[in-house]
Amino acid sequence: MICKNDKKILALYSGLALLFIYPLIQAGVFYRDDLDRAITGQYGWRGLGRPVADILMKILSASGHYNLDLFPYTMITSCLFIGASSLLLKKHLTQMDVQHPIFVAAFLIFNPYMLQNIAYRYDSLGMALAFFLAVLSYTYSNKNLIHEVAVKIASGVLALTLYQPCANIFIGLLAVDIIIFGLKNCLEIHHFTKLVARKACEFISFYIVYMLLFSTKNNSRSELISPDIDGYRTLVSTVKDLYEMIASYFHGPVYIYFLIPAFFIIAFSIKKPVQKNNNLVSLSILIVISTFIFLISLLGPTIFLRDSPVFPRTLVSFSVLFVIIATSIVELAPKAKHLALIPLITAFAFSAQLSSAIKSQREYEDFVFDMVSRDIISHPNVKLIGTIGQVNINERARLLMDNKPLIGYFLSPASEFLVSFQLINKGLPKTLHGYGDEQSNKNKLAYIVGKGINPFSSNKDYSLYFFDNEVIVSLGDNKN
Repeated sequence: MICKNDKKILALYSGLALLFIYPLIQAGVFYRDDLDRAITGQYGWRGLGRPVADILMKILSASGHYNLDLFPYTMITSCLFIGASSLLLKKHLTQMDVQHPIFVAAFLIFNPYMLQNIAYRYDSLGMALAFFLAVLSYTYSNKNLIHEVAVKIASGVLALTLYQPCANIFIGLLAVDIIIFGLKNCLEIHHFTKLVARKACEFISFYIVYMLLFSTKNNSRSELISPDIDGYRTLVSTVKDLYEMIASYFHGPVYIYFLIPAFFIIAFSIKKPVQKNNNLVSLSILIVISTFIFLISLLGPTIFLRDSPVFPRTLVSFSVLFVIIATSIVELAPKAKHLALIPLITAFAFSAQLSSAIKSQREYEDFVFDMVSRDIISHPNVKLIGTIGQVNINERARLLMDNKPLIGYFLSPASEFLVSFQLINKGLPKTLHGYGDEQSNKNKLAYIVGKGINPFSSNKDYSLYFFDNEVIVSLGDNKN
């Protein structure tokens, strides 16, 4: 049972989560795969090894065979699960005797990368629930060891069946515990190795159970890198891509907001040892180990995939960095705990700026596709419509993206299937769905241009070519 005080804390955390993601709700866009599901009504997660995600949405949407839109309730309910995750962390921090646990646990909410998970109006609820279950798998404890292990494994497996990358928060929370060990002067090697070994066994166990019971054998996304030079190059490329995406968040003055609390943490560590016999060298080693584990948690085991998912939505453990900063400050200088809030300024600012960019881009695309559909509808004998290229980036969105490069990883200007489903929604059902059609359409356009046929409508945003009852829509600055 959840006590009255926990209910108040859950309401607080859920409210903070809602405040953080509110700009996305206000934007109200159909984001990437949402465009597909809004037209086809398909679920489609089972084929990606996420069968429980299908079941969850079938139950909640009360719509049977078709996956119908539940916006904004999916996003609002996601806030409840994110808030519940922080409540679980608060209970864990209390057991670890961390000062101001309610304050520290709240930092888990404010992950700028996880805004992409929330942006998906169809996927957000399942992803948030997966995040909650992964946190539960790490933090759950019970006097009955068998019961504890069973809940941990079951929670971890369920998290993987909803959205696999969310399990990486399990690794991220280990980084928090190691920092706490150092700050609490628990520097005995056997304590550290016992913690790491136990958590590694739990993580590996629920991953193995998932792979045996639910992993999709014919999922091309699950192919591992080869143990040779090509595999090494793929791994290096993945690490480079991850670094670039992380660095894009710290562009401009953002890094200063993190340097300020970091400077004070270092100063407090030197000036005021955590305990009388504190060994700064040992503490420094644990900080390095914790940092390494945190970096590992960003992609987790998926770093070894041939097509590793280096996307904002997979970095569910990034907010662990905020938790580590907050934990360090409250343990070293409790009265200065509000210094930990400084980096959160960047997260809230990013939420507002990201939502503005996405909304501006979608409004611009809506304008472009209105013109495209008008031109095509007015042209006789059109039996098929193909698309190539990508919609230009709106000027408002470009300004935001140039100054906040991470927005570029979220923006997704329409191309291929993102174009197709918007045109279908504009009343052009003869549009090809765009999955894998790009090269074929390019070849058709090259043939049309080679025959000296000019576009029947052309401007800076698109050109329309007609040949043999088919229209090819060439978007943006695509040159042929």
